[in-house]
Amino acid sequence: MRTMTTNPHRLLLRAAVLVLAAVPFLATGFAPRPEAEPVAIIQPTADAGTPPVVEVEHPELVRLAPGTRFRDDAPSAGWSHVAFKSTPVLASGALDTLSPEAHATARRIRLVILADVAGAKLRRVGIGLSAPVVGEGPDAGDVVVAATNVGDVSGEWSTKERIILAAGSRELGRASLAAATPTFALLRAPTTCLVGQGHETVGVMYALLAQPSGRLRLFACKPAADGSAPTIRELKTPAIVDGPLHVKAKTFAGYPVSWSFAMTDIPAGDERRVPEELTRLLSLADLEAAEVGANEVEAAFRAFAGRPTIAPTARADVPGQGD
Repeated sequence: MRTMTTNPHRLLLRAAVLVLAAVPFLATGFAPRPEAEPVAIIQPTADAGTPPVVEVEHPELVRLAPGTRFRDDAPSAGWSHVAFKSTPVLASGALDTLSPEAHATARRIRLVILADVAGAKLRRVGIGLSAPVVGEGPDAGDVVVAATNVGDVSGEWSTKERIILAAGSRELGRASLAAATPTFALLRAPTTCLVGQGHETVGVMYALLAQPSGRLRLFACKPAADGSAPTIRELKTPAIVDGPLHVKAKTFAGYPVSWSFAMTDIPAGDERRVPEELTRLLSLADLEAAEVGANEVEAAFRAFAGRPTIAPTARADVPGQGD
């Protein structure tokens, strides 16, 4: 009987292409926009003697431009905060079906969220994929990259790695702001998560709260599978974390032919008891369709943020902005 075999190079390519597809923060839809400053809108009034009402636009979700450089404790020009950077780590499951190259490639491409806070106003939320700057020492930081523009400071990229980067960019383009006010943004990110022994899509969310002092507070939210109160953890900004992934492999004739990757949990942070009202709001698939105002969501988060912590977890404090 003829034995079926699989080209090892093809297997490596399939493994690599799927590595980034499960980076834990890549999710639902916004059309990438160039970075732009918010513009104040002046509304005319009926009474000519009344001063015009100036309304500041809500924060905009923008795609970070390739070449944007930052360090964990120093955002790039035009941004005030490094809010979040997650480095994927293949941590559990069918790790023996993956090559060392897949592990290295996963760690090379990181998710980053920057914030532009002016005074107490949250003006922009920037999201992108970054890679370490090479050849400039250990403190050179990261640079935002795209499959068509990796720049000159992120090192050499193979065709396979560019394919992975392109796949990650497509997934990143699905992120959206579920609610926003001039001082608050709720970023929704449907994410493949480990639920029991399976991999399921979960509506992970990240809430950004601008404080009057200019400090930025960040909360990671993971809904419960049974509809009970979600897990919400406050992450100290800048939140520089590893994102552990669980690996599942499907095999054919003894060979792995496809892979699935799932976030095992949201990052460690300070937990609080979640009130019923916040649980209700976060369970809504479409806040706008449910006629829930963004101010209502922000108020619920601010009330929640004032509660005492019940489960502070270990975290690395990085000297940074907003402390």
